[in-house]
Amino acid sequence: MAPPVWVPSAQRLIERRLWVLGYTAEDYPEDRRSLESIRRYHTHLDTIAHFAYRLGEDASLQGEFNSTLIQECSSYGVSPLVLIHNFNGQIFDPQPLRSVLSSSTLQERCMQNLLNLLPNGVAGVHIDFEGIEAAYRVAYNTFLESLRETLHARGFLLTISIPAKRSEWEAPGYDFATIGRTCDVLTLMTYDEHYSGGEAGSIASLPWMTQALDYAIQFIPHDKILIGIPAYGYDWSNGPTKMIPMNDIPTLVQQTNARILWDDPAVEPYFYYWQGRTRHTVWFESELAAKIRLSFVKNYRLRGIAIWRLGYESRRFWQAVSSKLK
Repeated sequence: MAPPVWVPSAQRLIERRLWVLGYTAEDYPEDRRSLESIRRYHTHLDTIAHFAYRLGEDASLQGEFNSTLIQECSSYGVSPLVLIHNFNGQIFDPQPLRSVLSSSTLQERCMQNLLNLLPNGVAGVHIDFEGIEAAYRVAYNTFLESLRETLHARGFLLTISIPAKRSEWEAPGYDFATIGRTCDVLTLMTYDEHYSGGEAGSIASLPWMTQALDYAIQFIPHDKILIGIPAYGYDWSNGPTKMIPMNDIPTLVQQTNARILWDDPAVEPYFYYWQGRTRHTVWFESELAAKIRLSFVKNYRLRGIAIWRLGYESRRFWQAVSSKLK
């Protein structure tokens, strides 16, 4: 089979040995933090993956792509990717995945709907289907293989997010070997080691990231992997857990008179504070912790990094990216 004739924005990425990908999203209406981050730090970025369309049980795609993002990325030479997900606003919902992956007709409809929605100027598609169950492992492989053929025929890239796992028994719905052969570039989501719905702990401890990467490279070519870099933390208490952007941490520390501590095994900072009688525990990714994690790119000869998400990070974070990668 002849190699794809890439669209210009995809060709730009193909020619770049190292990628810095930033995820963009809106946490609330008129949330412009991702857009402002692109405007401020676009010289560090190669591509964005825009959290645009949610998969429905009938293979519909709900949402919209921010046209301003495309226009501004194009003017900066940053190649945008359209991200398709199964996040319903509260959880990554397995039901649309069960429905679509159980039906070849719905899979074809999903792909056609996607093609109809792809705006001019994008480099391709980024699939972020989280919580694939073991029973749908083969069907997911088939879907991705068909999607790759469909996109490559039109000059678009197929990129994907996959969970960080350390054995075949973790996240068994994801066949790393097949996904690694099928997709052009993959984000290994090395964040949320401890998540908002669980116990307090490191966001992405260095040993956990190392184990996840050591497992992934057994099946996936090094030069297809983007290592996930978090730009946030969590504030755990006996109430609902809160996500804290990296650039909001200094204000919280100042307001609460907290003392930042350092966990040597995790290679990650944390702190405690009290609000009335309620004790809060905060673990977060700092600029120093991120800089240490950026060394994975060189040490493992990876394709680059994927940042969750643009608008959370700080100026010093980008200084670390520049010094370590560029």
